[in-house]
Amino acid sequence: MDVIWNLTKACPWDCEICSVSAIHVCPTIEESVYSGEKDSKKELTLYEKLSVLRILVNNNFEIDFSGGDPLYYDEDLRVVEQATRWLPKSKIVISMTGSKITSSKINLLKKVSIVEFTVDNFLDGKNPFRPRGYNRASFLAMKMCVESGVSVRAVTVLYSYTISKTNLRNIYNWLSENGVLEWELLRFYPVGRASRFLKLIPSYSKYLEMMEFLCKLNGSTKIFFQHSLNMLEKNGTCPAIKESIGILPGGEVVLCPWAMDCNTKPLKGFELGKLPDDDLDGIISKAGSRLRCLGDGRCCRVLNYLERLKKEGE
Repeated sequence: MDVIWNLTKACPWDCEICSVSAIHVCPTIEESVYSGEKDSKKELTLYEKLSVLRILVNNNFEIDFSGGDPLYYDEDLRVVEQATRWLPKSKIVISMTGSKITSSKINLLKKVSIVEFTVDNFLDGKNPFRPRGYNRASFLAMKMCVESGVSVRAVTVLYSYTISKTNLRNIYNWLSENGVLEWELLRFYPVGRASRFLKLIPSYSKYLEMMEFLCKLNGSTKIFFQHSLNMLEKNGTCPAIKESIGILPGGEVVLCPWAMDCNTKPLKGFELGKLPDDDLDGIISKAGSRLRCLGDGRCCRVLNYLERLKKEGE
């Protein structure tokens, strides 16, 4: 089983569609900006994070460290460094931003299986939901990582400002030309801050049209689709708890890594417990009854839940 662990909400970017409602930190005053969040105990301490890491290692989990930016603060970097000592390279993924890439971080990234960077638009393509420079920073970071021997995956969320053929073709051509191994396409999840922007969700037919287009692109970069996109073609089932879980910055364990509200708390019915306080076996044992209440898994449970909420509110 794998886990997407959002180590922190701290992020150098301030994206309108952030799924974890990340807290914007400024490189020059980051400690004063972020200290209030740490003092309020909304996030785990370093000791608690290391305790959670030991629990996951002992239970043979594969870990995708995410955020926020999981390498922005030294204490989170220390957690990832410890993971590289306790786990084989193949069991560690890092999903990070293109900010503050240093030689020491590059050396750490060489010890994990793959590093993910999100790119929504080609270089400086206009997008009011991403800060200026966000995409360019990711492209530059990917290039730097590839040149240093780090395995890189690009991730693109498909929504109304990204789903044009021109944009996607330009991204793919750049990825292939610059040695990026993989490109994962994601469905748009209206969770976190993005819950305000339901208008950005493409139609099913638009998703399917673009998937067909992407499959015809030729290049060295491998293209694959997130499970929720594959399920539009009736391929596969919802992987919640059967294949993966999520851990939020406060240690809350959720059935699905995307099951977050605008305050980065579990969506109703998706919460399973809290680490390191609760026993992981006990947490997992709760999952069966929760799954039955959230559908049979033939469709994405999070998106189905959000769609139901929307209809109830109309």
